[in-house]
Amino acid sequence: MKKKILLLTLGIIVSSIQAKDLKIAVPGGYKKPFLEVIKAYKKNSGVNIYGIFGNIKQISVQAKQTDIAIVIGDKNYLLKKSKLNFTQYKEIGKGKLVLGYPKSRKLKNFNQLKDANIKKIAMPQARKTIYGISGELFLKNTKLHNKIKNKLYIVATIPQIATYLITNEIDAGIMNLTAALTNQTKIGGYIMIPQKYYPKISIVAGVLPNCEQNQECRKFINFLHSKESKNIFKQYGL
Repeated sequence: MKKKILLLTLGIIVSSIQAKDLKIAVPGGYKKPFLEVIKAYKKNSGVNIYGIFGNIKQISVQAKQTDIAIVIGDKNYLLKKSKLNFTQYKEIGKGKLVLGYPKSRKLKNFNQLKDANIKKIAMPQARKTIYGISGELFLKNTKLHNKIKNKLYIVATIPQIATYLITNEIDAGIMNLTAALTNQTKIGGYIMIPQKYYPKISIVAGVLPNCEQNQECRKFINFLHSKESKNIFKQYGL
């Protein structure tokens, strides 16, 4: 009897440790929707998922050094540049590039970036972020880069761009649709960048070996494709 109780106790402890240690890494531009998904999962299951947020290069480095089980990001980047050993990719949605502007001005098209009254344009780092890479390609494909390069203000993450738009510290910001929708009541607005100017962005959950042996992780992967999660992602432009 004592042996059965001991085994049962050990099983509970192991289960608790696995749940506690379940971590996912998410680019900063997708923090809001994933916090909502994590909250919904906890409400349904009672299990908390620990979200780690930063630019895609930061979270990729962390995933190499820690027991992160899932990395969210652009499939192309995760596959070719992250140097992580993913076992599978689960698609979440499509990323969209937009040009946000503050309440102090109104932009109707991206060619206005050349206007003299547009003096400061923020964009994420091209080497470290999904939308920095896409933003740089957009500027080069539209032949705007050389014309506005002296106006560019490079930042580490998309949330920083949203903050600068809210505080009217910049005239425009290259960002993702999710961040624009998250802050739509606080910024002036945004215009969509036509897809032909940058590669398609497939946002996926990259599953790492740490997930394969974790039952709770597999349940969370399934939850990402539930109707509840899809409704949250759709609300944020994914």
